[in-house]
Amino acid sequence: MTELTHTVGTEAERIVVAIKGELDTHTAVEFKRALLGLIQEGGEVVVDLGGLTFIDSSGLSVFIAAHKRALSLGAKVALDFVPAFLVRILAITGLDEVIPILR
Repeated sequence: MTELTHTVGTEAERIVVAIKGELDTHTAVEFKRALLGLIQEGGEVVVDLGGLTFIDSSGLSVFIAAHKRALSLGAKVALDFVPAFLVRILAITGLDEVIPILR
């Protein structure tokens, strides 16, 4: 069974969501609900992926949904501390051109 945990904090007037574990079909629904709930009008949410160990298409869809929600509210979502394996996936899918990556 896969496990994903997340913590929420603030940094420089941004909401920072740090995740640890696997973001896949078993964990994506709950994390998506939590992430979409944090996106507020005009705000910025940064997802710290430094603890991410695996992602599948369900996990990628969470970032797409968050990006769409943010756009509709005039907010921003960005990814930070993106692991090397995910950098490649984001480039292949073209999501690196759509969702901001900080580092």
